[in-house]
Amino acid sequence: MISRFLFGLVAAVLLLATGCKEPDGATGGTSGAALYAYDSATSTVLVFSDLSTVYDGTAATVAPSKQITSSVFSSKISSLAWGGLCLDSTNAYLYLVSDSGNIVRVRNMRSQSGAVSSLDVVSFSLSNSGRLSGSTFGQAALDPSTDTLYITENSGSGTQIWVVANASSQVQDASVTLQALQMSGDSGGTGVAAGSGSVYAFMLDGSTVGTVVTYSGPRLRKGTASAFTDANTLIGSATLLGKYGSLALDTSGKLFVARHNTDAGATTAPIQVFTTGLFGQAYNQAPTTTLGDATAQADLRVIAHAGAKDWLVGLRGNGSTSYGTIFVWKSPTGGTAAKTITVSPASSLFKGVAVDGNAS
Repeated sequence: MISRFLFGLVAAVLLLATGCKEPDGATGGTSGAALYAYDSATSTVLVFSDLSTVYDGTAATVAPSKQITSSVFSSKISSLAWGGLCLDSTNAYLYLVSDSGNIVRVRNMRSQSGAVSSLDVVSFSLSNSGRLSGSTFGQAALDPSTDTLYITENSGSGTQIWVVANASSQVQDASVTLQALQMSGDSGGTGVAAGSGSVYAFMLDGSTVGTVVTYSGPRLRKGTASAFTDANTLIGSATLLGKYGSLALDTSGKLFVARHNTDAGATTAPIQVFTTGLFGQAYNQAPTTTLGDATAQADLRVIAHAGAKDWLVGLRGNGSTSYGTIFVWKSPTGGTAAKTITVSPASSLFKGVAVDGNAS
């Protein structure tokens, strides 16, 4: 009887211990994340299968685990848009967007290696009808919950976000008709992020917001695939927003905003972090936290988050010039410093990265 009691007690203690442990599983933690970076110098997707190994390593340069190539990359993505790489981590589709409006979709991304089969790659484009005069396309974001792809378009005459519904079903050589997401007067829209049916955008300027107290200048907007509203806007000096405003969203409700310190004339931390619940309250709100080094990442141009895993990555940019280094933050809001990754080959040039939080 005593031995049975002891056995049951031990089993209960073990069950309690394992039940209380927070696993580094499908959500949260940092294990099982992969990094994709598009090398514009070679029209190749470089894959780093384990971001933890990259971050914890001591090598001066890091070589990719594998490389993914396709003749479609070089023919359709002659110039990747800034932030023009995004991932549907639910279905393992990778999207590449050129600054001229061409789109390439690669399926079965986690199992790809070497040359992609023609059966696994599709290219389509945004219609020429409805484009802004002299425009350039920028950051792209995919909402896997709605299969909707969002792409920023910016020009001296205005800004808008293209909404591509049924992104995974677009067929070869399709021309996507404009469905525009915009607010009258907005300009300088270079950042977009999406998830769970919501879309977030960065605008450098626009019409005045507010009634009793009014605000102008850089702003973040939250909306749906059909509309933004002034009510769901963060704007004002307390936000610390500045030029280029690349966005990244995690699955816990944090929105990361990158500011290009050099062009914004700023000298504080280049990344602002807001909880998505702040939208719809006061306009002029300070970020929940900030991160990054004001000097080391003064030219931060692109950021991407792993979504379900706690990784943030960033790229440098100076005008139209891209570089071959990648900033990596492990558990970013926990206060960890970025590690600067130098990639082999040394000739690599990056304007887009994506992190797969569901890689394991």
